Amino acid sequence: MSVRPALAKLNHSDVRQRRRAVRHLFELNDPEALNGFEKLLDDPDPWFREKALEAIEKWAASKDLVLIEKLSQSRENTRRLLAARIAIRAGGAGQVILGKLSSDDESNIRLAAWKARINSDDSSIAEALVVQDRAVRRAVAQRVSSLERVNPNIILQLLSDESETVRASAIGIIEEDSSTYDEQIENRLNELIAESSGEVKARIASILLDSSPNRIEYWIRDPNTAFVNRFSRSLRDTDWTSIEGLSDTLKSNASEMLLIRLLRGERSKSGASLRDELLNDNSRSEEMRSQLIEDLIGRPISESTLSIVSELAKSDLELISSSANNLLAEQ
Repeated sequence: MSVRPALAKLNHSDVRQRRRAVRHLFELNDPEALNGFEKLLDDPDPWFREKALEAIEKWAASKDLVLIEKLSQSRENTRRLLAARIAIRAGGAGQVILGKLSSDDESNIRLAAWKARINSDDSSIAEALVVQDRAVRRAVAQRVSSLERVNPNIILQLLSDESETVRASAIGIIEEDSSTYDEQIENRLNELIAESSGEVKARIASILLDSSPNRIEYWIRDPNTAFVNRFSRSLRDTDWTSIEGLSDTLKSNASEMLLIRLLRGERSKSGASLRDELLNDNSRSEEMRSQLIEDLIGRPISESTLSIVSELAKSDLELISSSANNLLAEQ
């Protein structure tokens, strides 16, 4: 059955025939069928109304501007939401529709309209950045992250947003594209790190490592687990063992948790040397020294470390002696 006979059956008195016609028209996937479905928007049966909306979303094009406008002015939220999703197909006229829908009373419709605007017209990004809806500003951040070239002023605005999620998105953009980084952004990050904690603080610290290496002395003291997990990965990725003087700074100032994370699996000469010093340091906690030993199980270790562990196996501290003996048993 072709499109025309199927369309004719949409008016059949037998509801089963009508449903078969609907399914067949979707199988044919011919946009010319849209006229028949438009009439179903007012059908008393909700199944047909739903299929009408589905057909409109599937086939509506610029020539269907009047239909899209009608949907955008409907009292039904689902129809206005559909208009927000497809209005961009109508070109400039569709942008006008989206402009109206971006101030709709329903938040999900506003968001859909704004997403359509910022994804189709970069000039609307600046306007979207100052709207009250946090979800819209988050959508802006997602859109900006996909752009090939990003205006640093936009990044600066995102970093100054009241929403932590939006600020975190801006940090992600900088992490992915260092060309967005300038002096103003660096200054803002320095302000932001003072009021941040956990993983967000660690991400900012990682960005500032190159420009503010002297501040690492303060960052590495933070014992927060989320901070330590993220910042230790950043230090390992930047080959912390090659940073002059960092080993001594870590020994003097780093939280024990950071030292444990940083030295886990570390096989460099300077890393092994720092580990040996910590194992020999009786002022360090029993838990940390025990963990450093446990982390060596199953990994190759130097003769110097093995010698230290052999002595620690005789320790009166149960955790340390137990871990040391466990390691020796594996050798």
